[in-house]
Order: sequence, then C-alpha cells, then structure tokens
Amino acid sequence: MTAPTPSSPQPGRPSGPEPGRQPLHDPWAARPPAGEGVDTPERGGPTGEVVGASDLWQWILTAVAVTAGGALLGLLWWWLAPDVAYISDGRDAFLRNNESEDSFGVQGTFALLAAALGVLSGLVAFLLRRAGGVGVVLGLASGGVLGSWAGAWFGGLLGPGGDLTARAVEAGRGGVFSGPLELSGWVLWLLWPLAALTTHLLLVAAFGPREAAPRVPPQSWGTPQDRPPKDVSPQDRPPNSAVPPAPQHPRPQPPGEPPRP
Repeated sequence: MTAPTPSSPQPGRPSGPEPGRQPLHDPWAARPPAGEGVDTPERGGPTGEVVGASDLWQWILTAVAVTAGGALLGLLWWWLAPDVAYISDGRDAFLRNNESEDSFGVQGTFALLAAALGVLSGLVAFLLRRAGGVGVVLGLASGGVLGSWAGAWFGGLLGPGGDLTARAVEAGRGGVFSGPLELSGWVLWLLWPLAALTTHLLLVAAFGPREAAPRVPPQSWGTPQDRPPKDVSPQDRPPNSAVPPAPQHPRPQPPGEPPRP
C-alpha cells in the first residue's frame, strides 16, 4: 500500500500564497517550539516576571502592618485570658486544680483572638486593595505568622513570670500564685494567616473586579478563493488569477466543409 501522490499545481493557479494575502489556517499544523515566538520565564518575556517591584513593596507594607497588630493580640490575650492557679510546696509548683479548664481557656482565648484579627486583616486588605495581588497575599501570610509570634511574646511579657520554680520558692510552702501565659504549640500561630487568606480570597472572589473575557475569533478551515467578476471574459483574466480560465474547445465542423483557420 503506497502513499498518495500529491497533485501537481494546475496551470494558471499560483503554487504559494499571493503577496498581501494571509495564509490559510491549518488546524493540523505543528505548533512552534517553546523557544520560538513564545515568551517564557527563561527568556525574560512578559510571563517571566513573577513578582515585580510593586508587588514587593505591597508585600513589605502588608507584612509590617499585620505584624504590628501582634501588639493588640498580646494585649487582648493578657486581658481576657483566665488565670491559671498554681500551688507551691516550697520548691516546685503544681496546678491547684488538676481538672480546671483554665489552662485550656488560655489556649482557646489566643486561638479566638488570632482568628478574629485574621478576619479583620483580610477585610482591611481587601478594602484597601480590591484587585488583590501576589504582594498582598504574601504579606497576609508572612505578617500573620509574625503577628501571632509577636502577640504570644508580648502577652507573656505582660503576664506573670514564666519561671515557675523561682516563683514557687518565693511563694513558700502552700502559697498560691498565677501561672504564666504560654502556648502549648506553635500550630496556633497559623490561625491568623489562615483566617486572613481565607477571608481575602472569599471577598476577592465575590466582590473583586471582573476581567473582560477575551474574544476568540472563530477558526475556519480556509478562506474562500477570490472569484473574478462576471463581466470579465476568460481572455481578460490575469495570468495569476486564483481561478483558472475555462478550456476553449473547437467547434465541431459540419461534414464536407473545409476546416476553418
């Protein structure tokens, strides 16, 4: 089984596209390689710059503003968190009530305050920057983590001292004192950035600016060939016309009549 032989160009029809006419669309043509005619990040085209200068400044400003809110978190945590009572035996400190929920209340108060400040920071970031952007998202994420760390440090600084042994010796045998404000793990630091990013994402998706959908031109299988006007005779057609002239057949001669020149 042999491959079909391509047909030879007809006389009067140009073999290639005419000057000034766009070539026909070929949907089966191979796409150009990634290095030819395509802007890639390696070549430094429009898609190569992931984070620009403006996004970098937005990242820094957002992170600094959110981190500054850590002072408010620490102040509210110290004010609203319950006191955890300890009792001293003269050398060591023990919980006064082992079944008390005060120690869990300290962790829960910090978690609720961090989530509330995360929602507030996401809302403020959306109101100031409705279009969003990479810088705002990175600023909320990094600033939320740093703000949680700053709030935990500042709250512990405002609360009672953290050296339980020294305070137990100071209180004496049978003395009761309040324990320090401490977190059981660093996982609680992630509540602020998660709440901020979730709030900002939902607000941008619901009330953010909409981009106009690009209009894609319909792809056709080809362009119709130009046809010569009807009032032009086959002899007056240009030699490079797209439609070849009709073949001229001699008229049949009656029998017995000499052929005409």
